[in-house]
Amino acid sequence: MIAVFLYNILLIVLYALTMALSIHFFLRRKQPLFLFLTIYLLFFIFDNAIIYMTEFINSFASSYNETFMSIPVAKTIIYVANAYCSLLIINHLLKRKTSFYQYGLVVVLTLWMSMVPLLQNSATKVWLYYLPNQLFLIYLGVYGWIHLKKAVDFSTARYFYTKWISLCSILFGLLILLEDSYVIYWVDQYTILNVKINNRNICEDIFSMLVCFLLLHFFFKTEVQEEQQPIEEQEDLQFQLFCQHYHFTQREQEICQLLLEHKSNQQIADEIFLSLGTVKTHIHNIFIKLNVKKRNQVIEAYEAFNKSGKLQAEVSSAV
Repeated sequence: MIAVFLYNILLIVLYALTMALSIHFFLRRKQPLFLFLTIYLLFFIFDNAIIYMTEFINSFASSYNETFMSIPVAKTIIYVANAYCSLLIINHLLKRKTSFYQYGLVVVLTLWMSMVPLLQNSATKVWLYYLPNQLFLIYLGVYGWIHLKKAVDFSTARYFYTKWISLCSILFGLLILLEDSYVIYWVDQYTILNVKINNRNICEDIFSMLVCFLLLHFFFKTEVQEEQQPIEEQEDLQFQLFCQHYHFTQREQEICQLLLEHKSNQQIADEIFLSLGTVKTHIHNIFIKLNVKKRNQVIEAYEAFNKSGKLQAEVSSAV
């Protein structure tokens, strides 16, 4: 039981951490995608909290299971909310509008999950209750994969995350359905005198963890890129001001940049498609403008320019 307790705690911490970062990105970027993700993860937490209580509080488990067999309001709200958020998320990633047909699928899903509990208690009743959720997950995966193949203007990051979310949805939709079928028909009990339900689906947990790991990968990678971007922009500004100060031509700027990267004359010639003699001529002109005689002195001149205060003066004059 200790292992199950720790498992639940770690799962909720994972959901909460991912949701906190999603909220952070939503507040900073104001993009609806992060709002959808936040709501999606919030219902992950609600669902796992309920499952956790059924595993550790016997009285709650008995009451919840009896309610589930008659009016499963909590489970229905969680599944419908997650289905709707999933639909909005995948359409946002695909840069597509949600169609009336897709809204209709969510309505049908809601009606199905509201009507099936009216059937007589049996394993088939429970299986039919869960069935449309897994079919909807598989549908989203197939839908995402098909339209991803038609996309022509996706960034590498958008393509990567959409691809893996689509593949995971297809694979785990099938695995969750298989696990449900086994547990419902071979493990759970649905007799009048004894209702014993295993509310946790391991494949569903693995799917939710993979979603969280993908999101965390995106959040942390984006943070690092945004931290590096101002540094790169500052370095680019420094180089442009340096070139302007010494009146370099466009070609001299290109060659100077490669000199600062410690490229040889032949490497410079190969990279910018010039003859070796032409490169040497441009380098000679750079040396004259900088009043230097050696390649390493070009680097020293650049560093001295940045440290001398000329940079600030150039920025002020530009403004």
